[in-house]
Amino acid sequence: MLPASGSGRKQALNVAWITGETMSFDNIQYVRIIKRMAEATGYLELGMAQHAWDCLDGLIDLGPLEAEVELLRGEALRAQERYRDAAVSFKNAARKASSPHNRTAWLALSACYRQAGDTQRAIHSLARARGASLPPAKPKQP
Repeated sequence: MLPASGSGRKQALNVAWITGETMSFDNIQYVRIIKRMAEATGYLELGMAQHAWDCLDGLIDLGPLEAEVELLRGEALRAQERYRDAAVSFKNAARKASSPHNRTAWLALSACYRQAGDTQRAIHSLARARGASLPPAKPKQP
């Protein structure tokens, strides 16, 4: 068992490497995902959305990081003005994150719908972001 943090963990990792002991797949996968997320965030800050997308493309077995990765994917797509594709990622992120952590995704989804010209969905997503729910639209009567 490896210590959680600090120099003890570094020493344990060195011992593990020398003795041939391996970290569990989950820990290795989480570290890999977090590094890719940090790289993608950096690319987004530099305005390099395609590079950000490339960092996130192909990531699988995301576990509890799934919502955050979907949020970053949506941001990369929105920066490329691919609003419909971004909306799908933001919607996935909003559904996978728990409240109130999903507010950012609902706000981003609302902006995508607005930019794509879908005002009704934009309003409903904004309401979800604010914690409100709108009544269903009434069908038009002839």
